[in-house]
Amino acid sequence: MREPGLQKSSSVPDSADNPKRDGERAQFAQAAPAREFNDRLVLDLIDAVKGILRKETSDRLRDVYLIGDIEKDNARVVIERIREMANDSNRPITLYINSAGGNVTDGLAIHDSVRALVHRGVEVSIVVQGMAYSMGSVVLQAASEGRRLAQPHSWIMIHEPAKWAGWQSTSAAAQHLDRLKQMQAQIYQILANRSGRPLRQIIRDTKRTDFYLDAKKALEYGLIDAIVEG
Repeated sequence: MREPGLQKSSSVPDSADNPKRDGERAQFAQAAPAREFNDRLVLDLIDAVKGILRKETSDRLRDVYLIGDIEKDNARVVIERIREMANDSNRPITLYINSAGGNVTDGLAIHDSVRALVHRGVEVSIVVQGMAYSMGSVVLQAASEGRRLAQPHSWIMIHEPAKWAGWQSTSAAAQHLDRLKQMQAQIYQILANRSGRPLRQIIRDTKRTDFYLDAKKALEYGLIDAIVEG
């Protein structure tokens, strides 16, 4: 018989005596790394999809931009991008320019890289947006035949190659006289060949002065092939 007022005592088993709770904890411990793996997998998939969409957009548009000063970093980006596009396919490429010029050798590197693609059969259009001054006007001449373009309110400027070399004094130019003469000859020849103007006229028009042309005058002079509205 049970004494009045007394109840049968019961004890709460600890984890060592509760195999069900141990199993739940083990399942939770196993599920946590799985959830982390799944989260990482989802993020990786999202990044991969974004990369594919960016590439598809770039491949569809195949546009490259040369904005600001022409210098080694800007030139490297443009050259790498156009080569990458050309290696993907021979579809046309458009290079947009808005530049006041810059380094001669970097500008010539872009010019020669574009011409190399043109010789491979890739059509490269170059469109002036705003301005193509100094070395920018030389890069412009690298486009495929009939594909040197300018928007209506853009400007082109050519001038004596000594200024493009970045030498601000006659004494500095004198120290590099031979190289300066070679650069002048190269740039003058590029402008003459593409514009159809006699070499002597190019030299006369740029001698010790900046020769500015709006889109219409640039078309008449032969520095561009057409004016585009957009």
